Amino acid sequence: MKTCIKNIDIYSESGFIKNGSLVIDGEIISEIYAEPVTPLHANIIDGKNLIAVPGFIDSHCHGGGGFDCNRGDLESVLGMCDFHGKHGVTLIYPSLAANDTSIMRKGLESIRKAMKLNESGKAQIGGCHLEGPFLNKAYKGSQAEEHIIAINDEYLKLYDDYRDVIKRTTIAPEVEKNVEYFPKIQAMGIQISIGHSCATISDVEYAVTKGATSVTHLYNAMSQTKKEGPFRIGGVAEAGLTFDSLYAEIIADGYHLPKELLQIAYKCKGADKLIICSDANMAAGCRHGQVIKSCGMTYIIEHNVAMNETRTSLASSISPIDAMVRHLIFNVKFPVADVLKMSSATLAKLLNIYSAKGSISFGKDADINLVDKNFEVIMTFFKGKINSDR
Repeated sequence: MKTCIKNIDIYSESGFIKNGSLVIDGEIISEIYAEPVTPLHANIIDGKNLIAVPGFIDSHCHGGGGFDCNRGDLESVLGMCDFHGKHGVTLIYPSLAANDTSIMRKGLESIRKAMKLNESGKAQIGGCHLEGPFLNKAYKGSQAEEHIIAINDEYLKLYDDYRDVIKRTTIAPEVEKNVEYFPKIQAMGIQISIGHSCATISDVEYAVTKGATSVTHLYNAMSQTKKEGPFRIGGVAEAGLTFDSLYAEIIADGYHLPKELLQIAYKCKGADKLIICSDANMAAGCRHGQVIKSCGMTYIIEHNVAMNETRTSLASSISPIDAMVRHLIFNVKFPVADVLKMSSATLAKLLNIYSAKGSISFGKDADINLVDKNFEVIMTFFKGKINSDR
C-alpha cells in the first residue's frame, strides 16, 4: 500500500514546498505535490507542523550507543547503525580506525556481513570508510601510533580483497610511496580522502592528480600554513579550502571547530563541497565522566567530547548528525537548505549515488526524515519503511 504524507513542508530537490504532500510507493518516492492531497487506497500520515527533509548520510562514523565497529563483530556494526538510525541517519559508512591489519580484516568482514543484511526500515550501510592505517604518525590524532604504517604491495591487497566493502579511505599521501598507490585504489572504485597528514599544498596538488577527491575532517589532524625560512607554505587545510575539486568533511559538533572556522569553510567551499560527518565514536549517547576503550586506547567523556587521557587530543565526536544539523542552523546560522545539502546530497554526489540517494525527488529511495521546527527528528522512513524501534 502507498503512504501519503500530507500537510507537510518539504525540502525537495527542486526547492521548498509549503504545505504539500509526499507519496511513497514501496521503497521509492513516487509523487510530490505542492498541495495537500488524499490519494485513494493510501495510508495517510498527517504531517501538519512538520518538515520533510532528506535522510541524513554519515560518511565517517566509528560507533555510537556503546558500539564500536573496530571490535570486529557483526553485533557492533548493526548496533552502531541502529543508534544513528534513531537520529535520522538513513545511510552510513562505518569507519575503521588504525589497528592491527588482522583485526581490521575482521572489521571489514563484519561490515560485509552487515551490508548483506540491509533492509527497509533500518539505516542502510553503504560500505566502509577505512580511516587508517596508512596515515602520518605526526598527525595521528587519537589513532594508535603503533598501528600506523605505509602502503606497500602486501597491504594494497587489503583494498583488493575488500573492494566490495571499502567505499572511502583516508590516506596521508606524503608518507613513503602512499600517493603512488592512489590510482590503483581509485581503480577499485574507492574514494580517496586526504587526512591525518602533514602534506604541503604541493603534495596535495600532486595527490589530486593521482585520484584524491576529498579531505577528512577539515582543520583536524592535518597540516596548516607553516614557515620555511622567510616563506609560508600552505598545508592540507589550505588545499582543502581552496582547491575547487576537493570535497571537505567538517565535524560540526560545536567543539572540534569554532563557529568562525565553520564560516570560513562555508565561504570557501559552499554547500556543494562541504560534508557534515559525525566522526562519532562508541560514546555517542553516553554521559559525562564515562570512560571508553577503543583500538587499545582509553578516552574520557568530558564537556560533550571524548578526549585522550592526557586531554591533549579530541577522540572523534559524540554527536550524531542531527545534533550537528541543529548546531549549524541555529547557532552558526547557515541557510537551512544548504545545511540539508551538506548532510545528504553533497556526499551522495561524491560517492556517485545521487541518482538514488541524497534528496527528496521523484523516483529516489524514500529516505526521509520528518522533523519539527527545532529540527528534532520525529519520524524516519528508511527506503519507505518506518523503523518501529524508534
